[in-house]
Amino acid sequence: MKLMLLYRRRWLLIYLPILLALAGVLAIVTRLWQPLPPQRLVIGTGPAQSSYLRLAQLYASRLEHRGIAVDLVPHPRPQDALQHMKPGDGAIDVTFAQGLYAPAHATPTPGDGVQALAVIGHEIIWVFAREDIADMGQLRGRRIATSVADSSNRIAADLLLAHLRIRPDEVEFVPEVGDSALAALTEGRVDAVVHVATGDSQTANALARLNGVHILGMERAGALAARERRLWPVVMPQGSIELRSQLPARDLPTMVTLTHLLVRPGLHPALQRALLDVAGELHVMSGFLETPGRYPTTVGSDFPVSPAALQHARGERPWMETLLPFGTAQKAELFLYAVLPLGLLGVALLLRAPRYIDWRVDAALQHIYGEVRFMEEDLSRQPAHKPVSLQPLLERLDTLERQVAQMQLPNRYAGRGYTLRQHLYETRQRLIAMYAI
Repeated sequence: MKLMLLYRRRWLLIYLPILLALAGVLAIVTRLWQPLPPQRLVIGTGPAQSSYLRLAQLYASRLEHRGIAVDLVPHPRPQDALQHMKPGDGAIDVTFAQGLYAPAHATPTPGDGVQALAVIGHEIIWVFAREDIADMGQLRGRRIATSVADSSNRIAADLLLAHLRIRPDEVEFVPEVGDSALAALTEGRVDAVVHVATGDSQTANALARLNGVHILGMERAGALAARERRLWPVVMPQGSIELRSQLPARDLPTMVTLTHLLVRPGLHPALQRALLDVAGELHVMSGFLETPGRYPTTVGSDFPVSPAALQHARGERPWMETLLPFGTAQKAELFLYAVLPLGLLGVALLLRAPRYIDWRVDAALQHIYGEVRFMEEDLSRQPAHKPVSLQPLLERLDTLERQVAQMQLPNRYAGRGYTLRQHLYETRQRLIAMYAI
């Protein structure tokens, strides 16, 4: 390419490609590194009036104060949201789930399934029975309301009965839950109800106050917890439900399952940290049968714990988020770690771009100077009494002069071009002088 053309079109041929390359690199970094989190989050919940829906509404309110829009997607059953968090689906970003839905007898390890941000509480496995049933061992041959087969009520009932060596075919499971289970127990259509819920559950509190109904304790609860990692033993103190009515009438050993805040794999770490911040605000107060300050925690999670949650538990987070509000911190991080370095690199390249033209001009001139130097060395070795031997040197000199004449240098290099022509002229004069001898 001619040097004059390169110089005249330097913006098109040098500066513009640099700017386009920097813009492309910034787009790739933004795409792959994802410094800015999505502005919308989808939380899957249970049906209307469920405790998970009310909890999701609290999360949504606090997240929106941080500039994160939240969509709540109710499901007929709480566990249905888990099915939409599998890899490749991506319909749900966050949900709440009991540990009973975690794989049984498996060590939680990071994988392709959902990940836990924190354990945010526990839910009690309530067992209500008619007064003629003194303990859970007498449930053999009885009718038990436990909802459908894959529900947490049914899973819990299977675990408790297996612990007591009662086979599923030795009881009759009735698919009733909530108010319908309450009505079935009142009307005598079932003998017991297994209900997994928190301590403030309306259904549990209503069942506890039914005439002719009492709460059953779990025999050898510690032994069951040792075999089944998804269950934890606790003691329900006498009068903890209602002190005046002595509900329950004595200390009862019972089982609980942990409640988890779950996210889909690949959810932006900044959104995970925002969810953990909200969890710390909402669950720091103790609930029914909960030790103050125990939740939220990652200890004892039945699901694989997210790497972002482990870092959060160790107090590790971007320092920007400790100084600035959530949204501002993400933009500042993008500017500091992506835009600013690429901008400085771009400025450096643009400032160095003129050196490329200098290099091209230097290369062209140094090539001619090198040829002149070689020619002068050959000239110094030629015998003065043989002018015919100077003819090849004269032809080489003519070729160099034509190259210099065709070389179009920008005005800023005119002085160097003039100096080169002067050297060629002096070399020609020397050749002419040797011909004249």
